[in-house]
Amino acid sequence: MPYCSAADVRLLSGITSDVISDIDLEGFIELSDQQINDDIGSVTPPVPTRIKDLSALLTAIRLFNRPDLRFRVSQTGLTEQEIEKALERWRREVDRIYAYYGKVVSEAPDSLKMV
Repeated sequence: MPYCSAADVRLLSGITSDVISDIDLEGFIELSDQQINDDIGSVTPPVPTRIKDLSALLTAIRLFNRPDLRFRVSQTGLTEQEIEKALERWRREVDRIYAYYGKVVSEAPDSLKMV
């Protein structure tokens, strides 16, 4: 069971189905959830709100860091500066949630989080 839904990621990021389909988005959610499982451990239902938020945040960060999707997102009217501000804000929130669970997260060169 995924920790968040495509609708959660769309609400957070503003990314529409014109940019990425729900099926493709669910693949990104699966990657984010696997990262959470590796970093924090598996979470059993009911999924805490922090974990749901973390899954949506990690997924949005992945999407906005992909050059092909970033180009499509920029065509929706978001400027490069707005995209960078969103990424910065989301990364701070990810760090805050990891800290809550006692994890220190460092930025990897390829923009993926490692614990």
